[in-house]
Amino acid sequence: MKNRNAKRKGSAFPKQRNPEYRRWIWTENPCMLAERMTRGPVSHYDAPYENLNHSAARVYRGWWHNCWGGNTPAHVGKHQATGAPDFGVLVPLCKVAHEFYDEHRKAWAKATGFTERKMASAASGYALKYVERGGALSARPHQGDA
Repeated sequence: MKNRNAKRKGSAFPKQRNPEYRRWIWTENPCMLAERMTRGPVSHYDAPYENLNHSAARVYRGWWHNCWGGNTPAHVGKHQATGAPDFGVLVPLCKVAHEFYDEHRKAWAKATGFTERKMASAASGYALKYVERGGALSARPHQGDA
């Protein structure tokens, strides 16, 4: 197991992290798939829409996403491990949706209807909403960086 680098606070790219923005993404926003119908199942918690006791279930076909696990900030495009910044590229996803997104990026658009372009647009929208509500544009400098 790798040792945690205390100087970098465990991150390989500490200057790219914005802890306040990350916290806002996962605590103040619901999963992007919450209470949505998807084209395919994202997890075994999802239910076929036609099996639900709902009058619209006779017309629509798809899967009802049931969130599982807490919300987590998911990077759209480049992964965090490759040095992707936080601000403007994070969207909130529940744990199971985030795992599906990371493991099956090519199948994500087909299963959910969210293309990479739509995901990037949503990430930009979350960043704009954060700034409009008084959030800081960039991460605070780490001690010793100044």
